[in-house]
Formats: sequence, C-alpha cells, structure tokens
Amino acid sequence: MNTIGIIAAMDVEIEALKERVGEFETFELASHTYYRGNIGNKTVIFSNSGIGKVNAAITTQVLIDNFKPDAIINVGIAGGLDKSLKHMSIVVADKLTYHDFDHYLMGKYYPFTTEFYCDKNLVEKSKDIMKDEDIHVGTVITGDVFVDSTELQRQLHDKYNALCVEMEGASIAHTSFANKIPFVVVRSISDFADDESETDYENFEKIAADKAGNFLVDLINII
Repeated sequence: MNTIGIIAAMDVEIEALKERVGEFETFELASHTYYRGNIGNKTVIFSNSGIGKVNAAITTQVLIDNFKPDAIINVGIAGGLDKSLKHMSIVVADKLTYHDFDHYLMGKYYPFTTEFYCDKNLVEKSKDIMKDEDIHVGTVITGDVFVDSTELQRQLHDKYNALCVEMEGASIAHTSFANKIPFVVVRSISDFADDESETDYENFEKIAADKAGNFLVDLINII
C-alpha cells in the first residue's frame, strides 16, 4: 500500500493531520479541499468531509475517483457506548453498520448486507501498535444524529453491541466496499454519548483528535 486516503469529518481532526504531514499540496474538488503529502514513505491524501453520512460518502468517492488510493482510513473522534471505554480510548472497527437505516432494506436491496467489514490486515496492524495500551476492537455504528442521551446510548449499545457511535464511518465503509478498496475506521473517544456528552465533548475534543492523529501516523508507518 503506497497511497492512503484519509477522511476526517471536522476541522479539529484535519488540523491534527496537517500538523503531522507538514508540507502538502491542495486540490479543490466537489466543494471540498483535498490535501496530498507524505507520512513516512507513504503518499497520503486527506480531506475534511464535513459532518454526516452523505458528506462523508461524497468526499470518499471523489477521493477514490481522483487519487486512486490503495486503502481508505477514516479517523476522528466518537461517543463511547461500552463501559470498558475511557476518554481517549482508541477504537478500531472490525465492522460497521448504520443505526438509522432499515436493516431489512439494506439486506434485501443493494448493498445486500447490513454490515461492512474492515480489512483484516489493517485491523491486525492496528492492534499491533498498542498491544499494552487502551485499544479496543469491535463494532462501530453510524447515524445522522449527535447522540447525547443516556437512554439512547443504552438502547444503541444493547441493540448493536457496539463500542462507539459516530456520524460518518459506515458511509465511508459503504463507499469503500462499493469500490472494492480496503478500509478501516479508527476513533478516539471524546465523550460517552450520554446526558453529559456536550460538556465532555468540549473538554476532550482536541485531545481525542490528537490521540487519533498519533495513532494514524503509527498505523501508516507499518502498513
């Protein structure tokens, strides 16, 4: 893998990447800015998709069409659902799904699946980075809503047995799946998607984004 596409959703996440890339070129495509630079001996193309599933899918497809990446990584922050997580825990998805899409329809019609499985090699490489640290591998769920309710948090965890919830990952996975490109989703926990999530998010957003950025650099250096 020589060329890696990276999708983040927000300015704070993309700034964490810019700091680690240093020099980069910029491209304006489909109302988004794409950046091309290097991490180690890899070419990386990264972009701020904006929040939500449609924005993320558009940005991913434009990146694929114009830069032909060998793999796609979605990096950023997320709301924790599982009690094993802490602030800044790293979550690596082994599979993703939507929590706001009718799963019966997903299975009956295209994409004919309710779950999108991350590339096993990328997941294993991710686990190798932090064997003795706070890393968790499991299901990540995606929907077009910022979850800030303890009751909804419990419902989502019970229904999907998911580690965390966010707003872009499954659509990036879906788009990568459609294009037959290996992908993985890496998130750092900024809050716990509960009644205290807005306060937690404000306090931990930047720290969690930096933690995810550091993890991403380590991952790219070994793939």
